[in-house]
Amino acid sequence: MPDDTTAALQALMQQVQTLTTTVTDQAKRLDDLHSFNSRVLDEKKDMQRKLEAQLPPKKTIVDIVNDEAQERKMHAAGLEQDANGNWYPKGVRPPHSLTREEARDPAKYRAAKEAAEKAGATLTVISGDGDVTTRNTSRPTATLSKTFTFDDTHERVRYVRADMQTGNGIVNRRMQAEKEGYTIKTFHSPDDLPAHARTKFELMERAANAES
Repeated sequence: MPDDTTAALQALMQQVQTLTTTVTDQAKRLDDLHSFNSRVLDEKKDMQRKLEAQLPPKKTIVDIVNDEAQERKMHAAGLEQDANGNWYPKGVRPPHSLTREEARDPAKYRAAKEAAEKAGATLTVISGDGDVTTRNTSRPTATLSKTFTFDDTHERVRYVRADMQTGNGIVNRRMQAEKEGYTIKTFHSPDDLPAHARTKFELMERAANAES
C-alpha cells in the first residue's frame, strides 16, 4: 500500500507540474500577444499623429470668411491668383502657366505639367484676362450643363459651376471640400477648365445626356 500511495502521489505531482507548465506557457503566449497588440496600436497612433501633423490646420468659419474677404480685396485691386495661391497683376502671365489654346495641345500640356511638378508647383491654365480658375469678377454667364460639379482627384480640386457656388451654403460647401482635402474652384464653361479636367467634364456630361 505505501508503494501504491507513493506512486499515486508521484503521478498526481507529475500531472500538477504538467498543468502548471501548460498554464505558464499559455500565460506567456497571452502576454506576448498583448505586447504585440500594444505595439501595433502604438505604431498606428504614431502614424496617425504624423499624418495629422502633415495636414494643414483646420480653418474656422471666421478664417474662411476672412479669406473670402481678402480674396475680394485682391481681385478689386486688379490681382489674380494662380494655382499655387500666388497673386500677380491681372494680365501678367504667371510662371508655370499655359493659355487655354496651348493647353489644348496634349504635348505642350504634358511638358508644362511635368516642368511645374519638378519645380514643386501646380500648372495654371490662363486666358487673356487672367487665371480661369479664379476669374469670377466679371460674372460672365455660366453655360448650362447637367454636370455642375466634379472632382479632380489628382490635383485635389473640386470644380463647381460658378452659378452654383452662391448662396448661404457657400461657406459650408467650402468647409466640406476642405474637410475632404479639396480646394474649390469655379468655372463658367468647359473652356475655363484645364485640358484634363475639361476631358472629364465632357465625359460626365456625355454620360448624363445619354442617361436622359
